[in-house]
Amino acid sequence: MKITFIIYGVSWLILLAIYLYMRKENTFKWNDADGVEKFALIFVAPIVVLFIPFMLFSQVRDKKKSQKATEARERQEREKQEYRTKALAAMHQAKANRTQKDISDFKLFLSSAKSSYSTNFYTHMQDEKNYPLIMTILHKLSLPEGTSLLVEKCKQQGIGDRSKLFIETPKGAYDYSIWDYISVEKSAEGAWNAYLLDNLWHVLPMFWHALYDRRYYLFFPEFTDFIECLQKDDTQTLRKVLKQHVISPDVIYANGKFYVSCCYFTNFGGLIQETVEITINNGKASFHSIEQKPLFEYNCGIRF
Repeated sequence: MKITFIIYGVSWLILLAIYLYMRKENTFKWNDADGVEKFALIFVAPIVVLFIPFMLFSQVRDKKKSQKATEARERQEREKQEYRTKALAAMHQAKANRTQKDISDFKLFLSSAKSSYSTNFYTHMQDEKNYPLIMTILHKLSLPEGTSLLVEKCKQQGIGDRSKLFIETPKGAYDYSIWDYISVEKSAEGAWNAYLLDNLWHVLPMFWHALYDRRYYLFFPEFTDFIECLQKDDTQTLRKVLKQHVISPDVIYANGKFYVSCCYFTNFGGLIQETVEITINNGKASFHSIEQKPLFEYNCGIRF
């Protein structure tokens, strides 16, 4: 609007200069002009003079804005890709330098009773009675005294909804920023527990359109038995095929960060191996998705 008034004012100045020049040359006299000429001079002419430069200016401005937005998106995408490339290189280097003991330690932890209890628990999170047990089985995570981690179950209304985790404070306030409260032990086991909790919403109850985000995490090949395809006829065949492609979860420590790799199945992508970078500073965890690698492609073809 400000630009419009500026251009309109400039138009008036141009017309005023033309009018004064014409009066000087005696080619135009205001008193001799009829009503139509006066109206055209006062209202129509400035509008005509206004819109020609304004349209040109708008086109140039919009083109520059669009170009800047495109360049910004491309720059952000390049930065993300560079970050991911460096992160994957650091992870693979650290993985190659691991000792057999390091590999065995995490495998032993993964197969231990404590870890197995938490991963098996993932397959039973549709049951509401299990919600209070979440923090008790994730032994490397803790909450401040008096706070609780709760589940807001999805609503069966609208076009879709998902269940959400939230914190209840001692004063009875609710906060969905759960990682502002949860402390994480700086260890491979701590990073693994953080990964499990951060992705728990993918296995909690969902309604309608939210089911696009439903995942079946495959911590062990036998977890394929819990997969339910939306195309029911595909379930048995896919369960057999996927067992041959599942890669065991792993946690790599590199450059002060943990890289968690794990497989999951989705009806809208198939078997995916994802890698998430987890940074733990002063007990607080932050997450950065590094890679989503398809191992076996599948799409049920259903659209809600």
